[in-house]
Amino acid sequence: MINKTIFVNNNSMKAIKNIIFDLGGVLIHLNVNKTEEAFTALLGDKEAHSEEALLLLNSTIFFDLEVNAISEEAFLEAIQQQVQNPVSKAQIETAWNAMLLTFPVQGLNLISDLRAAGYRLFVLSNTNSIHMRAFRKILQKEHGINDFDSLFDKTYYSHLVKLRKPNGAIFQYVLDDQQIDANETLFIDDNSTNLLGATKLGIHGLLLEMNGNVDSEVRAYLQM
Repeated sequence: MINKTIFVNNNSMKAIKNIIFDLGGVLIHLNVNKTEEAFTALLGDKEAHSEEALLLLNSTIFFDLEVNAISEEAFLEAIQQQVQNPVSKAQIETAWNAMLLTFPVQGLNLISDLRAAGYRLFVLSNTNSIHMRAFRKILQKEHGINDFDSLFDKTYYSHLVKLRKPNGAIFQYVLDDQQIDANETLFIDDNSTNLLGATKLGIHGLLLEMNGNVDSEVRAYLQM
């Protein structure tokens, strides 16, 4: 089992200047079961959903969407072809987005306080264009924020950079793009495999429980 806090090169650790946040499960709460339930409702049969989900999971369709190897249209059509019941693309999108829940205000306040304290802030997320539109709408509806990206120095989405975690290349891409030192950088994620991809490059890692209290965990880590 991986420790909650992962240090790399601990003896030579520099002060953290840069913080990279994962998105889903860290800044926006997720419930993947909601998407499973939504697709089951569309199919009208839990066993049928399980069979279709297994077929899709055994393909590369979800990873392909996250690195823009296939278009939204191709993704939606592929699901339509797999399901037995006639379903619209809009219905599929709604089911696909059902896992996206809410942006807790504590996380948004943390981001504001970190920026005020002088930290450089980034988002690095395995996501796709369908989810990106959806989470931006949630943020606007809940908090009146129309530009999520403006809360950070820069955001990196897998479907736009065409790389995904835990591949070390995407972490190196961020380091090179920002010209920042790995040993001065903290990466926060709720997936231990993703953290290992970052820490292999010397980035410090903080493992957060999915939908955990990112505000208290980060403040404790930084001793704020």
